[in-house]
Amino acid sequence: MFDKFFSLSEDIKKEIIEKIKNILIQEEYIVFAYIFGSFLNDPSFRDIDIGIFVDNINLDEDFEVKLIDKISKSINLPFEIIDLRIINKAKHSFLNNIFRTGLLLFTKNEKLLTDLIEETSLEAIANEYISQLSLKELLSL
Repeated sequence: MFDKFFSLSEDIKKEIIEKIKNILIQEEYIVFAYIFGSFLNDPSFRDIDIGIFVDNINLDEDFEVKLIDKISKSINLPFEIIDLRIINKAKHSFLNNIFRTGLLLFTKNEKLLTDLIEETSLEAIANEYISQLSLKELLSL
């Protein structure tokens, strides 16, 4: 994570989001992409969180680095503030947070995305129910 905080107008943020979207959508292996975190909602931010779902999990080791470099140059911000994550194997709780609070940049496979959102949402509901039962059990002791 970068130590410096950045503050940009909403118009500049929209331009950055559009540039990131245009870069990512051209990548053949990226199925869908989200931006999430403080960049979206806070007046100042340290990094730009980007989650991508790819259809080839065995990509070249340099894939992420090259993509971050391309994004960084396009938006004229330091390489270090781009936090790009391949989310194929992310925990459902993390994915659920991205789906709830993030901004979908694009999807090339609507069914895959909606199935994944449904799966993570159902797991979140089940976990919430189990947590409530456990809490009730603890309080009754």
